[in-house]
Order: sequence, then C-alpha cells, then structure tokens
Amino acid sequence: MSESVDAIRGSLSSALRGKRLVLAMSGGISIYRSPDIARLLIRHGADVLPFMSREAVKLLGPKVMEWATGNKPVVGLSGYAEHVNICGRSDVVLISPATANTIGKISNGIADTPISLCSMVAIGAGVPLVVVPAMNESMWRNPLVKRNLETLSKLGARVVEPIIEEGKAKLPPIDEVVESVIDSLSPRDMIGMRVLVTSGPTREYIDATKYVTTPSSGLTGYYMSREAAARGASVTVISGPVGMRYPPNVAVKTVMSVLDMYEAVMNELRTASYDFVILTAAPLDFYVANRERGKLDSSMERVLVEMRQAPKIARDVKRVSPRSFLIGFKAEVGIDRKELVERAMKRMREGNWDMALAHDVGGSLGFGSLLDSYLMIYGSGEIREVGPMSKRELSRLVLTEAIRLRSSLF
Repeated sequence: MSESVDAIRGSLSSALRGKRLVLAMSGGISIYRSPDIARLLIRHGADVLPFMSREAVKLLGPKVMEWATGNKPVVGLSGYAEHVNICGRSDVVLISPATANTIGKISNGIADTPISLCSMVAIGAGVPLVVVPAMNESMWRNPLVKRNLETLSKLGARVVEPIIEEGKAKLPPIDEVVESVIDSLSPRDMIGMRVLVTSGPTREYIDATKYVTTPSSGLTGYYMSREAAARGASVTVISGPVGMRYPPNVAVKTVMSVLDMYEAVMNELRTASYDFVILTAAPLDFYVANRERGKLDSSMERVLVEMRQAPKIARDVKRVSPRSFLIGFKAEVGIDRKELVERAMKRMREGNWDMALAHDVGGSLGFGSLLDSYLMIYGSGEIREVGPMSKRELSRLVLTEAIRLRSSLF
C-alpha cells in the first residue's frame, strides 16, 4: 500500500517533509473527509500515522485509512504502548474530527480511548496539538464545550474553527486544516512584532461596470500573512478584491482602487508602528482620470480612457515609517536575469527597500500559482536565487531572512 503514498509524497511542497504526524479520528460523521486530509498532508511531505477510536471504526473502515496513509491504523493499544511511542514522539497530533465527547475527555484528563490517551501524552510531551471540532451546531454553542475548548487552547492546542451552516459545525476546507498543521510547526520568533502586508490587485473603474486590473490572486499576501501570524506576529493585511478568505487570525482591511490602497497604507503607518512592511500587492500604476458616470453606451465605437500615474506605495513607505523593515516585490515579464536585477535594484534604491524579491511572472509561476521563485536581493547587493517552491515555503524562507537582517539593522 505504501507505493501510492510514496508516489504523491511532497508533490505540492516540502513544508512537512520529514515530519511524523498523528491523525487521530474520533467518531463523527465528518470522518469521511479524513482520507482526503491524510493525502493532502502527505502531498506536503508528511508521514501520517492514523489513530481511530472505537466509534470511528464503525463509520470508516481502517483499511481505507491504511490505503490513504500507507500505515496501519492504531485502533487499540497493545504492549507497544502506541500512545507513548508514537504520539509522544510525533511532530504534531491532529484530531480531526474532534467530537464534543473527545474534546471533553481530553480537557478533563480522561484517558480511556486511543485518541484521548494519544492527546494526553502529546500535551505532556510538548507535541503540538491541532484540534478540528465537528458536531451539531447546538452542541458547538454549548458553554461546556466552549469551556473545554478554552481549556485546550490554554494548554497550547490550536483549535481550528468550524464552518457553521445547515445547523451544523462542519469541518473547514481541508486546505485550512492542513495549513493549520503547518502553522503549528512554525517557529514562534515574531511574538510582539507587527507586520503590515499589502495583497491582491486593485481595480480602476472606467464606468460603473467596467474596470482595468492586474491578474494578482492575493496568494502571496495570504501566505506571507499566514506565516507571520503563525510565528506570533500581529498582522494587518490591506487587500484589494480577491476571491479567498485570509487567515482568521489576521486583521483585514479591504480597498478597491490604487488610490484607496495608497491612502490605507499611509494612514496605517501614520497611526501604528510596524516592524515589517511586505508589499506583495500588484496595484495598477495608474488610475482612471476620466471615469464615466453610470454605464458607457455599448453603441459607442470608440472610448478613450485617460490614465494617470498613481502615487507609489513602494516609494513612500520609508518616508512615513523609516524604521520598518521594507520588503518590496518587482514583477516583470519576458526580460533576462540581468535586466530583472537592474530594474529591481533601481526600484529598491528609489524606495529605500531593505530587501527586494524579483521574479518573472510571464510563465507558469507567479500570478495565481501556488509555486513561485524569486531573486532575493539584499541591501548589500547580494543576490540569492530561491525556488521554485510553494509560496508557503517561500514565505517562511523570506521571513526568516528578514528577521535575521532586521536584527542587524535596528
């Protein structure tokens, strides 16, 4: 059974490469999503070891999880003391789904199932615990369940909020579950720091229904903000219109036009002190000066649109907040490496950036892609090539370097 697992391991990223994860399943109907969660964890490089309660086995055959993970599920404890030798030595224990019963047992120190025993050992051994509740909405809103979850949070567990719909507290998208596992393994080296991230595109309206924009998806901003928050930072995202939700533990301020984004960033920097400013957004460099009120008549044969240069966020950040460590992005299309470096360094000097990330977005990487590669340009002139790799991995690498460099500057 391991052959199919080895074939997909690390196919999306290496964020969990070399990590040993316990997927502990209690007996909730949401268990039907467990094979997909396991496979996605493996696609990020993990080795997944399934634990199943007696009730879980009634809802999902252990053979399915053995196929999904390449490892035989633990459905009862033996003389090997699996709860100690597996859970106590794993990198993360993920409980998904976590029923109200399981949550109550763990938070109150009751260890009478493989899942509760595994979790008790993990907490005692300092292994990160990620809890994904799923239950009826009335149970989810029960103050006793809330109290039990608060107890687990105080013990260091990461609780992934469910999606409330149709009278149920359902598992969130599996991407969110897996990203929360990755979050739990991030170093906590940004506690007490503030990070401002710009993200996504801007829209410059020609009339009430038509606009000019860029193809930015906001994915780079999403992963930069997620990684910073996972490392303990207080994160604010100023985002143009994107088709996704940002992480639940970051503050998001939405804007529409390039002028809106400029003003939002400058106001934020005037009112708060930020340790890092990360400019992942791809705002238009121009705004429409002759926007039509209402809707253009479709019978018109020709429409002239006047666009004027907008103020540049990347140029003015340091004027307002000189002690912020500034990371700027330079995206180009169809130019050689030498020209890309020259253009990035020119922009770097104009805005007094502390680090530049230059990339060519004309191919399969960049806008809208989960993968990217950068030329990481330092203030000293040193250039480092990174990628292609997942944007989450790139975010981790960039922030690690930024923290190191900032410590030598300020």
